[in-house]
Amino acid sequence: MSEAIGTREFAEKFGVTPATVSKWCREGKIPNCNQDGKGSPWHIPKDAVPPVGYKQRKK
Repeated sequence: MSEAIGTREFAEKFGVTPATVSKWCREGKIPNCNQDGKGSPWHIPKDAVPPVGYKQRKK
C-alpha cells in the first residue's frame, strides 16, 4: 500500500466520526484498509473514498 492515513484524518476529511470509519473498515466498505492486529489502528489508503451513499455529519 502507498501512503496511508488513520481513522481520525479520514473522518475529518469526509465529515463523519472516527467510529463510523472504523465500522466501514471492519465491514470492508473501504477497500484496502488493514490493521497490524486486532485493536490496532486502521491504515486507510490516502486516496480512499467513503462508501456510496454515505451521509456527512451535520455541523
